[in-house]
Amino acid sequence: MEVVMRDVVKRFGNFKAVDNLNLTIKDGEFMALLGPSGCGKTTTLLILAGLYKPDSGEILFDDKIVNDVLPKDRNIGMCFQSYALYPHMTVEENIAFPLKLKKLPKKEIEKKVNEIASKFHIEHLLKRFPGQISGGQQQRVALARALVKEPNLLLLDEPLSNLDAGLRISMRAEIRRLQKELGITTVFVTHDQAEAMSMSDRIAVMNKGKLQDIGTPEDLYMRPKNKFIAGFIGNPPMNFLEVGYVLNGDEIMLKGENFELSLPREISMNFMKKQNNERVILGIRPEHLSIGIEAPNTIKGEIFVVEHLGRDKLVDVKVGNDRIKVLTGQNFEGKMGDIVNVHLDLKNIHLFDADDGNSMKWAG
Repeated sequence: MEVVMRDVVKRFGNFKAVDNLNLTIKDGEFMALLGPSGCGKTTTLLILAGLYKPDSGEILFDDKIVNDVLPKDRNIGMCFQSYALYPHMTVEENIAFPLKLKKLPKKEIEKKVNEIASKFHIEHLLKRFPGQISGGQQQRVALARALVKEPNLLLLDEPLSNLDAGLRISMRAEIRRLQKELGITTVFVTHDQAEAMSMSDRIAVMNKGKLQDIGTPEDLYMRPKNKFIAGFIGNPPMNFLEVGYVLNGDEIMLKGENFELSLPREISMNFMKKQNNERVILGIRPEHLSIGIEAPNTIKGEIFVVEHLGRDKLVDVKVGNDRIKVLTGQNFEGKMGDIVNVHLDLKNIHLFDADDGNSMKWAG
């Protein structure tokens, strides 16, 4: 089922939780709504569910406007962060509940429950109560209940947040596999960019009720349209330094505190022109930095701290009043207080307007 939101606005008093949202979710697509707390992503999900009615705009399911259609008539499945299982019902009764509301025959209900339980590998838990099973098992039960009625649209509101790190990773893969196997259009709300990047076909990034951009994980990571997206997507996050921007013949010169970087024309030709001496934001990811000998296009700084990440080390380098993070190999032997040269991979730098935060590289 294709889902379209046209000019959707939702207010709570004077607060605009969703601000003129236009979004198309393709049939069978796994779409993540990603953003910080309070950005409007859960409100958007509840509008799709019919639990909130938009103040203006239209919601379409396969070209049919559903603004006034009741939640029970939208044929959606929904899984909440808290799982919302009925504690007095067995696992079997929890899964069967939506089918009983449809008044399906008892034998058909039993068949559907067993089939979906088998898909989630919880058939041995059917006679237990929610309080007798683990968090990961409860999450599977909640998903099975959402899917057993064969919905046209599956809505997931941060269903992995209550799981430990290891289980969260395994459940990401299971949900993704099952969604592709069933082909159900799915909207997944999360504040965790790793979940969005690993599970989604496309990601809609939201902030302060507004859609910032929508694209594949690769597009948003490699070609962020603004500073917010660049800083929110990627782990460790992108480094940002405010620098001067000066046109110098065939080169662009970036001037920061105690350093200068010269961008050759073949690299800088994609950047929009600005006036000499204006301030811009230089962005570069930790994996596109390296520590080595002094050379052109290096920044000198002092190691503030070294974080051990297992396979890698994350080196925090103080550059004037700023700090940048450099991802290095495990064999890096620098220590706090060392003066180092940080080399930038110029092919992977980003420049953002210091006023509005928009990318100077990917604009237009």
